[in-house]
Amino acid sequence: MRIKKINSINYGGKVIGIGLIFMLLIPSVLLLSHKILEYEFLNIIAKISVVVGLLILLFFSYLLMVELRQDKKLDQYYCKHRNIKIPIKDGKYECGACGNRKIKINSSSCDVCGVSFENVEV
Repeated sequence: MRIKKINSINYGGKVIGIGLIFMLLIPSVLLLSHKILEYEFLNIIAKISVVVGLLILLFFSYLLMVELRQDKKLDQYYCKHRNIKIPIKDGKYECGACGNRKIKINSSSCDVCGVSFENVEV
């Protein structure tokens, strides 16, 4: 089973903000309302909100740990495969160092970055 790459760039701050709203803002308002109105259910809802916020933040922390591990593995892979030609469509190759996609099958080095390829085919 192949796992999709997680990327939290677009939603990380939003999830943290939502978690903090559930953990701090909503309980604060509910506890203040509880002191003024003295309704016991407001206190219970405030506690539930803290738990929901904590669960959101814990789940997001888990996703961040998975993302960091994926990034580390991808970085290790690309460091090991830096000086190779990566086959792409139409008999062309991509430079593993700079991403130049105009490498030919018999090229021994990249025209853009100058790296010498380890997997030279003649």
